[in-house]
Amino acid sequence: MDALTILEELTRHMEWADSLVFLAIRGNPGAEQDEVLLGRLRHIHLVQKVFLDVWGNQPISPQETEALSASELLGFAKSVHGKIQQFQGSLSAGDLDKKTPLPWARQVSAQLGFEMADPSLGQTMLQVSAHSSYHRGQVNARLRDLGLVPPLTDYIAWVWSGRPSPTWPARPA
Repeated sequence: MDALTILEELTRHMEWADSLVFLAIRGNPGAEQDEVLLGRLRHIHLVQKVFLDVWGNQPISPQETEALSASELLGFAKSVHGKIQQFQGSLSAGDLDKKTPLPWARQVSAQLGFEMADPSLGQTMLQVSAHSSYHRGQVNARLRDLGLVPPLTDYIAWVWSGRPSPTWPARPA
């Protein structure tokens, strides 16, 4: 399997897994209004959007998800995933090696104490998937803390189930 195909699979899995999380939350006021849970979800989807903006040479908006409700965040996440899929569909394998300077590199370099190397587009795409999986695990732990059964969102579960499309819950009218 080539790198572009692997990244496409990881991106499709990421959307599917995110949709399952929103299905688990939907209709549960305790989860929909839990600020710890919402903070983690806002962070996941902000990072996805910020990287999408970097890839498209668009200005980033670090506060974009700051005040979104669960319902608003659902719409935001679904939209961002659609745009990521569209962006990814426009890529060729050669695009993955293109250097992708990050606007926050200077700030992070100062914190780390060394100059950050510019990652490639492919590396940043892998980072978005890995970052989302990491924080989705925290979201699932929080769902368990709230007395809910978290969805099984592992990549292999997606493969076992035939690599299904996402199942986004409907937003209320």
